[in-house]
Amino acid sequence: MTVTTKRSIIALLLSLVLVVSLFTVAIAATDAAEETTTAAVESGSTEETKSESATTTESSSTSETGSSSASGTTTEATTEVVTESAAVVQTRRILTINGIIIGVIILIIALVVIKLRKKLAGFLRSVKSELKKIVWSSKENTRKGFLVVVVVAVAVAILVGVMDLAFNTGISMLADLFN
Repeated sequence: MTVTTKRSIIALLLSLVLVVSLFTVAIAATDAAEETTTAAVESGSTEETKSESATTTESSSTSETGSSSASGTTTEATTEVVTESAAVVQTRRILTINGIIIGVIILIIALVVIKLRKKLAGFLRSVKSELKKIVWSSKENTRKGFLVVVVVAVAVAILVGVMDLAFNTGISMLADLFN
């Protein structure tokens, strides 16, 4: 194995480790969001149950009415937790599928680079030699060109705005004439 091949394989492995670690962080974030949502829903249902109990005690209604409304609140809270869990499961599935797709793409790119490394090296050498031939403009020429572009852009914007105003005014005057 040549040094280039070893480096390519190491780069491939490092990129795969990076992708896996990014998706691990994303899954941990969804777990934290799920725990926060569950805790918020549970605390909200506890407070609602307490307020329902207090209302039931103060009013002269029967105890059956109070217990049914309290159990209804608990059922709603449980439904919200189940809904949130389904959303988290769907997010995990999406993240897993995206991770697999990105991993496969990285693997294909790495294999193409390994297979075509001689042609790629020649291409990069020719690009480097062409980049050395570029003559860059001076700061003063760049500044003047920038100012010309800004002035022309502002002038065209003003011209289009004035034309738009004129056409809108003309159309509304015509509409007034015919109405």
